[in-house]
Amino acid sequence: MSELKRVSLEASRATIAAGTRMPTDPPPSSRIEVTVLVRRRPDSGGQARVDAVLEGHAPPLSREEFAMTLGAEPADLAQVEEFARSYGLQVLEMNAARRVLRAAGTVAQIETAFGTKLHTCGSEGATHICYEGALTIPASLEGIVEAVLGLDQRPVDRR
Repeated sequence: MSELKRVSLEASRATIAAGTRMPTDPPPSSRIEVTVLVRRRPDSGGQARVDAVLEGHAPPLSREEFAMTLGAEPADLAQVEEFARSYGLQVLEMNAARRVLRAAGTVAQIETAFGTKLHTCGSEGATHICYEGALTIPASLEGIVEAVLGLDQRPVDRR
């Protein structure tokens, strides 16, 4: 599926680290899972409420209040779901409170959906999926999608 206009998702820009073995192409039919982070509900007053709680001027938020003030707008999640399904991705989870949509698809589907080329990279005796550059999304999702996680599977150092 081609989009008329796509935009870069700078929050999901990645580089292939120095010292990484030359990348190869993963099998196009391999299954990959991604997590799409969606913006907070616009104009919900969420930050003001959190500030009031932290200052002791308001009671803690219930789970329902949290979802309503700091979660994603259901219409935004529905728009991201429609995008994912239009590229043949399977929607695994939609969670407005956590602001995420988890989806899965083949390497080929993911590459097409997010305008990238995935590689199998190696470092420290292990192989993992990686990509270079910024992912792209349809312009209609600009400002709604904040990040796409899970396409760069390099190990992360822990303290």
